Amino acid sequence: MLPGPSYVYQCESCEGLFERRSISSGNTSRAKFRSDGQMSAPMLPTTPLLAACPHCKSSIFWPTAKEVDSYETYDMTGFFDVGLISPENLAIRAEKKTKKLKYKDVARYEQASPEQIVEVIQGGRFDSSYELPLRLLFWQRCNDERLEVGRVGLKFDERENLQKLLLLIDQNTDSHLLLKAEIFRQLEQFDEARFMLDHDFDEEMAPRAEQLMLAIERKDTLPFQFVGRDDEYDYETAWLARRYAPEDPTKFNFAELTPPVFKISNRDWWVKVLGMLRHNWALIERNDDDTATVYFFQDQGGKDRPAIIDSLSFADVREARQGLKENGFELLKTYPGPWMGCEPKGFIYDNRGAGNFVYSQRGFWVK
Repeated sequence: MLPGPSYVYQCESCEGLFERRSISSGNTSRAKFRSDGQMSAPMLPTTPLLAACPHCKSSIFWPTAKEVDSYETYDMTGFFDVGLISPENLAIRAEKKTKKLKYKDVARYEQASPEQIVEVIQGGRFDSSYELPLRLLFWQRCNDERLEVGRVGLKFDERENLQKLLLLIDQNTDSHLLLKAEIFRQLEQFDEARFMLDHDFDEEMAPRAEQLMLAIERKDTLPFQFVGRDDEYDYETAWLARRYAPEDPTKFNFAELTPPVFKISNRDWWVKVLGMLRHNWALIERNDDDTATVYFFQDQGGKDRPAIIDSLSFADVREARQGLKENGFELLKTYPGPWMGCEPKGFIYDNRGAGNFVYSQRGFWVK
């Protein structure tokens, strides 16, 4: 990080002086990212759009704040001189030091409270382009307080703010899709949150999508910190395993596919390791009436297309998941091992007519 000048401002309410520092360049090394978009980066500190005067605590909106002076935070004058510092540079250095000493007791700005932020938003006396960052700041400051005290529920103004944010955030980028999913999650609209994540995220955002999906599945609503980049691999792998990988249509002539394709809407595989490089596989399909069907597969064994060998019906997805767990199946994305990559691939077809009813009739399913 390369520091920039420190800027001195005067409060319009109490006329007290306060300062903020700037940087000339920085990076996101060792940055921490929270699910609500908050970033904490020691090498790239940022100034919030709204702050508070350290003296009278009134709101400071930076685009309209009154700057009165500035000084060099770190003086680099003469740093690259060879030998003795020139008289000119000595004079410049002395002048800069004098100015810095002049403001040595000036306090820095303070954080604005959520109440101050919402008051400014409701006042509406700013360019419309600032509404989105102000509402994001309000959301993040409220989440700071929620995490500090462990408050799960949302207050009325917090819920209202999230509804407004949904209208302001577009869906043109992966990061915005994740933000919308997070808003729906905190609003406890879990189906809408899942819908936002029905997207092929790039390799940077895929681990975050997986972490969000896990929180949605747990029906958690508090914000959380994403894992660091060094710990993302397992989540990225899990996300790729979760996503439906479209089969290559160039390998087949659909009109001539026999037997016909049997559609299952996901490829969120469950695996049961039988030993000796043998596995059983399963997919859960949610039906239109919210019941669930589990379809079973054996190892593909070099065949072009995976075959459904058996199926069981359940009251809902939760019951299906519980039944699979009780019968030795594990969700592939949370159960890494040498079987990763061995899951069935290709256009599924229904082969239950062959009578290989391993689980529904042959007694291998524990009720």
